[in-house]
Amino acid sequence: MRLRPIAVLALLFVLGVQSGEAQSPRSSSSRSSDQAAAMFRRMDRDRNGVIDKAEAPAKLKAMFSEWDQDSDGKISKAEFESNFARSRGRGKASQTGEYIAPAARGERQAEVLKRGDRAPDFTLPRVGGEGTVTLSDLYRDKPVVLVFGSISCSPFRQRVQQVEQLYEEHKDNANFLMVYIREAHPDSKIQVKTAEGDEVLQTFVQTNDLALRREHAATCERTLSLSFPMVMDGVDNRVNAAYAGWPIRLVVIDRDGRILDPGAPGPQGFTPDKVATWLKTLE
Repeated sequence: MRLRPIAVLALLFVLGVQSGEAQSPRSSSSRSSDQAAAMFRRMDRDRNGVIDKAEAPAKLKAMFSEWDQDSDGKISKAEFESNFARSRGRGKASQTGEYIAPAARGERQAEVLKRGDRAPDFTLPRVGGEGTVTLSDLYRDKPVVLVFGSISCSPFRQRVQQVEQLYEEHKDNANFLMVYIREAHPDSKIQVKTAEGDEVLQTFVQTNDLALRREHAATCERTLSLSFPMVMDGVDNRVNAAYAGWPIRLVVIDRDGRILDPGAPGPQGFTPDKVATWLKTLE
């Protein structure tokens, strides 16, 4: 996302954020979070928890599509705070050379699953190693947490660490499986870890073939230090379509193969805390 610091300063000015706040002894991250929350409350005039384009001031309208990370026509509080924090830290980001591109268009799938539905079965190739994983084989053993995402989604890179922690805490009574899907923000440039352990900048184009998707998925697994199993959706993107997993999503499936919690599309619907509550009921 090419957002100059001056754009954020303009937003601060428009909304009346006082420069005296900079003198507060609180941490800069806390001040930034408070500023973002205050700005969001002022813009969300109908108090429905999102900012639509009609509510957005001119400065935000100009970059609305970039801040609307899941391309649903609304900016959630999580999206606003994520973009605000990244734009305020643009100096740091420019040192690494990272660039977050706008969200891909036309990727969102229609919602079809609800709680109690039979989970669509699938067999997909493993990212690490040979062979495949079949969903029904997993839930016959334990409940399953399905994780949908891609490395180009910055909220995913942040929140999946909570999923990793849940896996470490609950892997004895639940199976976890990540399904790597099409990129959320193709053409983004992200600092990643190579197989040799070096940190490099890599541009992630859209994955239209399995070889490239496997490469992206392996880089995601390595960079984010994920230890739960990972598979990749096929070139037909059938599994993503069945679960409406793009851009990111968490789905909990019980031992009967029924949807226990269908979750909701991310970023705002990607809620590891809610999954943690479900997992505790399964202990």
